[in-house]
Amino acid sequence: MFRFISRALTPVVDSEQETRRHLLWWIATRVFLFTLLIGLAAFFREKGLNLLFPSTWTTSVFLLGLYGFSIGSALLLQRITRSIRRFGVIQLFFDAVFIALLVYATGCSRSDFTSLLILPVIAAGLILYRRGGLFLAAATTLLYGGVLACEQLGWIPRYFFASSYKAPASILTATNLFAIYGLLFFLAALLSGQLARRLRVTEEKLQRTALEYDRLSILYKQIFEDISTGIITTDHSDFITSYNQAAERITGYFREKVLGQPFSRCFPDILLHKHQSRNVCDFQKTDGTSIRIGYSFSFLNMPEPEEMKEQSTRWKVITLQDISQIERMEQQVREAEKMAAIGELSASIAHDFRNPLAAISGSAQILSMEQNDIGGLDPATLKTLLGIIHRESGRMAKTITDFLQFARPASIQPEWFDFNRLIDEVTARLQAGSNAMVAAAIVKEIDERLDCWGDRQQMQTVMTHLLDNACHAVAARPGSVVVAASEHAVADQGELCIEIRDQGPGIPMELREKVFAPFFSSRTDGTGLGLAIVRQIVENHGGKIEIDDSTSYTCIIRLHLPVPQTTTP
Repeated sequence: MFRFISRALTPVVDSEQETRRHLLWWIATRVFLFTLLIGLAAFFREKGLNLLFPSTWTTSVFLLGLYGFSIGSALLLQRITRSIRRFGVIQLFFDAVFIALLVYATGCSRSDFTSLLILPVIAAGLILYRRGGLFLAAATTLLYGGVLACEQLGWIPRYFFASSYKAPASILTATNLFAIYGLLFFLAALLSGQLARRLRVTEEKLQRTALEYDRLSILYKQIFEDISTGIITTDHSDFITSYNQAAERITGYFREKVLGQPFSRCFPDILLHKHQSRNVCDFQKTDGTSIRIGYSFSFLNMPEPEEMKEQSTRWKVITLQDISQIERMEQQVREAEKMAAIGELSASIAHDFRNPLAAISGSAQILSMEQNDIGGLDPATLKTLLGIIHRESGRMAKTITDFLQFARPASIQPEWFDFNRLIDEVTARLQAGSNAMVAAAIVKEIDERLDCWGDRQQMQTVMTHLLDNACHAVAARPGSVVVAASEHAVADQGELCIEIRDQGPGIPMELREKVFAPFFSSRTDGTGLGLAIVRQIVENHGGKIEIDDSTSYTCIIRLHLPVPQTTTP
């Protein structure tokens, strides 16, 4: 019984299909409820209980009429395509009529079934909303008023007089009953209509939210499966929870084999200890081929129980890409750029060799013309000519050396060496050049026990280029050159920081990246390869170079070189 009533009184969404379904449930509830109530009343009367109830014949006719009306309504409801709500109002109105007849036949104001009149009012409010509820409340109130009016006028069944029935003492009693039940009917209509409206709004919002969620879920799944980047997620225990098709294609591992398995066991080459923007590793696929994988990971903020929050592990999302082809293309681009630079360098060398060769050739011609009387040549002139040949041949040798260093960089042979001694050697060599006075005044801010890890010969080349540029920058103006070096820890790894500071004209901000390009030079005697070679050597050592300035120094060249974890000798 309660199942029938609960289904019939469930608020509906504003749709004809839902209204039709609830009206069918209500018709079934009507048949079941009237049959049950009349059957119980007949049963208790047979047991001797004194109840006001019509005769069996009258009751049977009433039930037959109720059944016939309900069956006809159910059949008609299946054929109706329009005005479903109007049909629902008619059904609920006749329910109120049936209940009013039952109340009239079982004692009028003394009937035990009077409270049933509220059911069609509540059903109208829930199924037809507030307007339908108020209409049924008004109709039910008038029907109940008609029952009370018949009682006051004495229009009551004759079997009432054969029982203990007593009419109301005065019309005031009937008026009070009419007012109380009428107020109750309207309150029930308002409350049920308000409840139905709120439930309808909530249901509509829930449906919209569910629809948006479904759309987002489908979109997420589509993106997750169609994206070319491999995506893997792991839970707080490092077990793989999701694995898209791109990850399957990149790694060669099928989804069924890795889902639910520990990530570190399936992919031991992919290390997730260092949280960097991009990591690279060599990876061997299931078919034995080796590829280069670029990967990164980030943590997911997933809701977890309190006992799990104390653990160090967290949910992760890992992205993978096969960068083998990309690295090959990058290598080809670098080779192409290098060949273009070599071609440009060749042209530059040919241009730079022209003047030294002309000077050497001119000096050699003068000497050849005087070869028969070389002893009679002025010693000063002879010294000048030999100096020209020596100077210009040295210039050509330096150009060739820079070219070879840039075009064919030597492999790194790292070792520990005394950085102070290396600076002293570079300074001594510079003191024999054109900027001897500036080189002699170079200031060192280096710990006497500081050792450097790297290729000693290549680091000497780096310091030679940088100190030579710094000395040239302050040669024509008052200023100093400082070499500073210190070792400190960065991200759990040792690092040697070297700074070359000078008080020359400085390097403008817009040129600080261009100065590292090959053949860029502001010096008339330069090849434009010095800083390009410096950056090449530093990057081959796994370090980086940057240009900065301060209030005291107009130019600061800063080198960052990694230091291995082992202690220095």
